[in-house]
Amino acid sequence: MANNLRKPDIICIKSAKTVAADKENWIAIGQIRKTVGLQGWLRISLMTDFPDRFEPGEELLFKKQTGIPESVIVSEWRPHFAENAVDILVEGIESCEAAAEYVNSLVVIPKDEREELDSDDEFYPDELEGMKVLSPKGVCCGRVIRMEADAPCPYLLVSSEEAGEVMIPFRHDFISSVDKANKSLKLTEDISFHIPVE
Repeated sequence: MANNLRKPDIICIKSAKTVAADKENWIAIGQIRKTVGLQGWLRISLMTDFPDRFEPGEELLFKKQTGIPESVIVSEWRPHFAENAVDILVEGIESCEAAAEYVNSLVVIPKDEREELDSDDEFYPDELEGMKVLSPKGVCCGRVIRMEADAPCPYLLVSSEEAGEVMIPFRHDFISSVDKANKSLKLTEDISFHIPVE
């Protein structure tokens, strides 16, 4: 899932959220929420802007909470009325009971297979983690802990010696620029004006 800093709107979130399944190697593109029907259908909440990854014939990797990802092949696919979900059947899973063991698993891809972004104004949430946070005058005043992309108004959780942990909405009103090359972002106002985390 990519995020786009646009004036004056919030970041454009292309999908509901993103999860680093294993920060070093895997990126989650979906999560198996439940079984559907008796034939082994699985409902997947999408965490990607590329739902074609779930079409028949595609290979997916299911990752349970422990262990290595397991390769499966999609045999059937159908859209869900909610735009952020699909139902799939995979080869070798032919009953509700067999499908149930995958509920809550993540659907992952290797990190290096993540789609390239079209613009320097788009970001994946994990790209923002660890970035320096600069005051309007360019002085370092904190670091990004993480981005909460699935909140109604996405925000950055920032650690600062001056203000403790604060929440900064990821909007152009609050962030004037993001510099991927220098791993930094610049605020429009001092960090002390932002909401402290209690």
